Amino acid sequence: TRVANLPLVSSAYDMVASAYSCTKESHPCVRSVCDAAEKGVKTLTAAAVSGAQPLLTRLEPQISTANELACKGLDKLEEKLPILQQPPQKV
Repeated sequence: TRVANLPLVSSAYDMVASAYSCTKESHPCVRSVCDAAEKGVKTLTAAAVSGAQPLLTRLEPQISTANELACKGLDKLEEKLPILQQPPQKV
C-alpha cells in the first residue's frame, strides 16, 4: 500500500490504467479480448484467494514480519531518496 501511494508509482499506475482504458474503448476487438481476460483473471483470483486462505492464516506471523522489514526498508529508501515523495511534475 505504501509503495502504491508513492506519487511516482501512483502516477505511473494512473497513466497505464488510462492508456489501457482508452485503448480498450477505442478498439472493439481489443475490448472483447480484454473483457474475456479480465473475467478470467477475476475468476482465477477468487479461486486462488479461497484456496490460499488456510495457508495465509498459517503464515500470518511470517508475513507480518516480512511486512515490517519491507516497511523499514522503504523508510530508509524514502529517507535517502526524497525525490520519491515529489509529485511527478516536479521530477
